[in-house]
Amino acid sequence: MKKRYGQHFISDRNILQRIVLLSGVGSRDIVVEIGPGRGTLTRELAQAAGRVVAIEIDGALIPDLRAGAPPNVEIIHGDALVVDFQQAAGGLFHVVGNLPFNVATPLIKKFVAERARIAEATVMIQKEVAERMVAEPATPAYGPLAILVQYYARVTWGFVIPPGAFTPRPKVDSAVIRLDWKLGVEDNPAFTDFVHRAFSSRRKTLLNNLVAMTSGRSRTELAELLADAGIPPRARPETLSMEQFLRVYNRIRMT
Repeated sequence: MKKRYGQHFISDRNILQRIVLLSGVGSRDIVVEIGPGRGTLTRELAQAAGRVVAIEIDGALIPDLRAGAPPNVEIIHGDALVVDFQQAAGGLFHVVGNLPFNVATPLIKKFVAERARIAEATVMIQKEVAERMVAEPATPAYGPLAILVQYYARVTWGFVIPPGAFTPRPKVDSAVIRLDWKLGVEDNPAFTDFVHRAFSSRRKTLLNNLVAMTSGRSRTELAELLADAGIPPRARPETLSMEQFLRVYNRIRMT
């Protein structure tokens, strides 16, 4: 185990089984597990799934993982941020794992980018990040991450895991969530950029941010576009739902 990988291992079988249950994987399913660590979740997944491909970055853990792996488990030594999931799995697959705190958000973004091949993703992450993903408008945790994840997926809150369940003990709570992709939603990097820029100054109204973002658009014109989208002129970015943001984006893009 190396500290730089942000690893925190869990051995409570009740918690591990709850993770597998939330994922809904069955005997015909392929699972890509991120960060198997000491293999405790791997073994539970192997009992439920048809095949498990476990990706572990820490080379020191690989020998024990391979020695204790059930017949339907393949251990890959690599970085989940760069491993080709599709090549490793060979078909439609589920993602399950205990994501290291320091790379959880980049991994979630990778899941979104590769969602056409991923049936669903059930992951354990830092509770604060999970709260940001499920946050509703006008709440402290609400921001671009909530909007962009909810644009592509339905996020189901699973349960909270306290620090005492892990070795070594982290300083914060963890939470398990599940992502189920919305059908027919295409990649939209321009919308992603629009949302991030709209949140560039939370103290300003959305209208003021739009004035700064768009060239060649008068304040009056932008105010009218917001009104057409049903958005009050003094609304702040953090008060708009994902659907409202998309409506504003489409109004501006199409005019």
